[in-house]
Amino acid sequence: FMDWSTTHIRSKKGKRYRPQVPFNNDDSDLELQLQVAWKNDRMRKKERKRQREELRSLGMLQKNAKSDDLRTKYPSGMSIEQVGEEIERFLRSGNEVYDPLATTSYCSNKANANSIFTSRLSFPPMDLHARKLIHELANKFNIKSKSTGKADQRRPTLYRTIRTQPYAEVPFQSALRQIQRRFLPRLDIKGKRNSQLSTTRGQTLGAAGYREGEVVGASAPELGVDNRGRAMLERMGWSRGTALGSIDNKGILQPVTQTMKKSKAGLG
Repeated sequence: FMDWSTTHIRSKKGKRYRPQVPFNNDDSDLELQLQVAWKNDRMRKKERKRQREELRSLGMLQKNAKSDDLRTKYPSGMSIEQVGEEIERFLRSGNEVYDPLATTSYCSNKANANSIFTSRLSFPPMDLHARKLIHELANKFNIKSKSTGKADQRRPTLYRTIRTQPYAEVPFQSALRQIQRRFLPRLDIKGKRNSQLSTTRGQTLGAAGYREGEVVGASAPELGVDNRGRAMLERMGWSRGTALGSIDNKGILQPVTQTMKKSKAGLG
């Protein structure tokens, strides 16, 4: 016989459904404590999962993740100065050059490992324009460069070859100063990228706008004597304190004011 009066613990279907655990305990205080402990445990597991997802997005949970990986070192993006520092360190790191054939024998010959990694520099994922800037900078010093990865993991990678020029302070810093874009944000960080830039833009737009009840142009300065429009009117006979227009049709002395209104209150 089947007991139809017993409620199944999972009466709803769905992957994300979290049922309430029936403790079946007569002690209400104990049952409440168990419920709270169970919820706290779920919250801790959820937080640990979120932290691991962030670390995984930064490449820190990979099997061969390295502490000097630029994806880990620059989680939000790189400035042009930081790009220059990494390329300078890359050029000064050694005399090894990149050998494409060495990668095929890497698994069987561990001696080539240092040569492979010290002659290659991979940047964090960047947008198309940022990758182009790094490619152009690398080409000036005969550094082989290409974009690797797919979708939001597309990133520029530099390779030192036998044609690569040694590091020289003056031409390298001169090439950096010619780049007008000063920050290269991460391509794979959604929602967090350009947060500081967006805040700055919002503050600038807010300062340039008008508030409720403020008169438009009230703080505008008077046109100076060197203004071309004022000079033309003065040559036509106008002077300060007089109205514009003919003798029979004098204009107003005070301009029509416009008051800023953003709310809908008082519109009937």
